[in-house]
Amino acid sequence: MAKAKIGIWYCGGCNPHYERVEMIQRVQSLAGGRFLFIRNDQQDPDGIIMVSGCPRACVAKERHPREVPYYSVAEKDDFDGLMEWLFTFERKET
Repeated sequence: MAKAKIGIWYCGGCNPHYERVEMIQRVQSLAGGRFLFIRNDQQDPDGIIMVSGCPRACVAKERHPREVPYYSVAEKDDFDGLMEWLFTFERKET
């Protein structure tokens, strides 16, 4: 079975309160190859992680994908929820 494609969409990083890229690298490492993580400019993601650097969550407000499941991250405390969503998403896809 093909891996689910997860798009990573970042905000512009004007006011980051945490290390956004480091968080996503940790997610990718813990996912252990279960997903294919793709850039925001690649087509047809199965799900999207929207990564904002602060509670303003501009990327989710500006680019809300109505047709694709997504999870919005706006602070480092969102990590556990993101991992839960990702693995729940995986179970739905299998």
